[in-house]
This record gives sequence, structure tokens and C-alpha cells, in this order.
Amino acid sequence: MARTPRVEAQLHRLMADDRCARRDAWPSSAQKMADALSSCRSGGGDETAAPLFCAALRESLARLVQEDDVDLHKAMVWHRFPEVRQYTRLIDSEAYRAAVHAAKKLGDLAYPARIEREPDVARKDMLMSLAAAVRDARAGRGDWTQVIASAAALDVALAEGATRHVALLAEKQHLQQQPGVIDYLALRRSTRPMAGGAARGRSVEDHVGSMLARLSVAMNEASGEPSGTGYRIARGAHVPPALRPGDRRHIKGEIDFLLMHGDDVVLVGETKAGGATAISVDCVKFHNAVVEMAARAQADETYSFRLVGKGTPQFLHISGASLNRLNPSPAAPAQDAQPTWPARARYFLPECVAGIPLSQRAMAYLTQHPVSLDLAQALMAGTPMPAEALMPVWQALAVEPRLAWIWQEQALAEQALHAVHGSDSIARFTGVFARLAVDPL
Repeated sequence: MARTPRVEAQLHRLMADDRCARRDAWPSSAQKMADALSSCRSGGGDETAAPLFCAALRESLARLVQEDDVDLHKAMVWHRFPEVRQYTRLIDSEAYRAAVHAAKKLGDLAYPARIEREPDVARKDMLMSLAAAVRDARAGRGDWTQVIASAAALDVALAEGATRHVALLAEKQHLQQQPGVIDYLALRRSTRPMAGGAARGRSVEDHVGSMLARLSVAMNEASGEPSGTGYRIARGAHVPPALRPGDRRHIKGEIDFLLMHGDDVVLVGETKAGGATAISVDCVKFHNAVVEMAARAQADETYSFRLVGKGTPQFLHISGASLNRLNPSPAAPAQDAQPTWPARARYFLPECVAGIPLSQRAMAYLTQHPVSLDLAQALMAGTPMPAEALMPVWQALAVEPRLAWIWQEQALAEQALHAVHGSDSIARFTGVFARLAVDPL
């Protein structure tokens, strides 16, 4: 079935003109900080943007202090105690992972079931001695040297292989007994993930998916195509490896919605149960996925996208030429140019969005900056501190490489804002096409 250019052109006009008029009367501190970055980027300069940013950051810190935020406390302990920084570097190292693997092999040598099955009484006693030594060392009561000595009586080669890790395991054991590390580990244990996120995500996807399905039906009616043919919505498609770069850390591997016509993809869409805050993180991966697909696809090839689901795998076949059209201007922008959001990549949410705040990751980096932690410590002590004390954080955004990504992430989020549509907008688009079916263009 031939595609209908006028129907697709009308859809793109509707999406391009769609804006959310509502703006929160009391924006969050993360939104205020995002607005400050936007103001600076658009020519407002430090004179206007910096005070807004610092005031919003202080507001955020005051709230975290009032809420007795665990993550803030963890960052403050990490900032105050050198042994905590040493401990976290150690447990994040490849050498420590190798040491843990060696210690596990020693523990497995004296596994309870193996002890139970051991017929030789003397060897059984040695296994029990090794099990006790491992248990005491892990609990901080024993010595890893004793573990090696016990293991050597049972398996010399295994004990010799673990010997080179003893110093590192002993260092970790020593650090775990330091007051700062004890406090840090207690804070880590008090953090528990919230349940129900996956279920909420599926509910939102189902709601948005049903609305997009009605939109595709209305588009078919407006184009005069029979029911069951023409435009349709495909859900949950895994991007094939041929369309992804080797490093996939900053790219989406699954697309929530694809508006299809035959084997051609008309546009791709995502939804986020977390709303605007979730978009601030997701937009980088979504943008990269669309740009990579468009750039890597060969126009004369057809690509198979595996659909999410159980049972026999189902595949969605998409023409390379239509993938190319997802980002018709793939040329790399100038170094200082604003990122360009692909027009055929859209967000569909239950509610409209009038602004995208800084991401939770960006807020964590900013509220856990050493200057921010000093101010938070003062607030905890009841010492008033002006927002101007946070000016070094604003200045650090421009010079510290570890913070530069915040500018880039927010610049892309500003572009993504113009590609976000709420349920009301989807319903309005559907109504427009329903009227076109009665009164064609």
C-alpha cells in the first residue's frame, strides 16, 4: 500500500506546532537550575544566570538537609574521611575483584555440603578449620594469612594462587574497621530501592500505546486505506547490532513505539513513567540511537528488529531507506553548535511537559560537589550560608571535565522538549485526522 504524503505531512505539522502552555507555578530547584543554564546559553550571561543557579542549588541543599537525605550523608562522609575514599577506590578496582574471586574459591573448598560428605575424619577437621578461618576473616575477626595456612593443608596450588591477594584483602579488612568507613557502610545498608517502577512503566506504555494505536487508525481513515492496512504501531523493538556502535553505554537498545507503514518506519517514539525528569536522562540515549540507526542503515537493505515478548521470537522488518529518513541531516555539527534533535524522534507522555529539569544524576554531581557539601555541613550545624558561597560550583561547570557533560545533557534536553507530546495532544491529533476522513484536505 502506497504511503500518503499529505497525511504524514499533516502529522509532522501537528507535532511541530504542539506546545504545552502550562508551566508549574512553583518550579523545582532542578528546573530553576536548568533554566539558569538555558539563560546563560542563550546569551543571558553570568550576571543573570549565576545568581539563579546558586539560589536554586542552595534551595536543593536545604531540602536535602531537612529530609536527612542518605545520599547526601554518604557524600559528606566520603568527602570528610580519606579512608572512605581509599576504601571505595579499592573495592571498585580490578585487583579487588580478582581478590574476591580467589577468596570465593577458598571458601568453596570448605563448602558445607563438601564437609558433610567428607568420609575422612582428619580431612573433615581440616575443612571445618578452613571454613571457620574464612568465616572469621570475612567478618573482620580473623586473619587472611590463617586462611591461606588452612587452605595449604588441603590444596597447595589453590593456596599459593590466593597468596598474592592476601595483602589487598587485609587492607580492605583494616579499612572496614575505621570509623568513617563504618559510618559509610551503615549509610549504604540503609538505602533500599523503591518497588513498583517496572509495573508503573508498563502501565504508562500500555496507556500511551493504545492512544497511538487509535491515532494510526485515524490516519488510515484520513488516507482512505482499508482497516488493518497502512499505518500501524509496533511496540518494543530491539535495535539490531548492525545499527548500533560497539560501545552501547549511551544508546538505547530498545524502542518503545514505531509508527510503521508497510516496511517503512515513519517515526519512532518513547514514553517515560518518570515524566520530564526521566527525559533529561533518557534523551541522550534516545537521540544517539536514532542518529546511529539513520547513519548506519544501508538504503537498499531491510533490517529485522526483534519484538519484545515471550514465546517464539517475532520480528519487525524495516527498510534501510526509511531508517535513513529518521535523521536526514547526519553531517556532524560544528563543535560549538547546539545539538539538533531528529524531527521523527518523539516522546509521548501521559501529561504534557513545559520544561525539562536537570537530571537526578546531574543534581547528584552538583549537590555532592565539595563546595556544596561544605555548605550542607554548615546548614546542618545551624550556620546560615548565603547562596553566593556556591559560586565556585557554577564556575566549575565551565572548567571541570567531570561536570562538562551537564551542559551537553541539558542542551539536548532543551531540544527534546520540542518533541514531547502529552495524551491530550495525541487525542487532538487523532481528532484532526478523524475530521480529515470526513472533510479531506
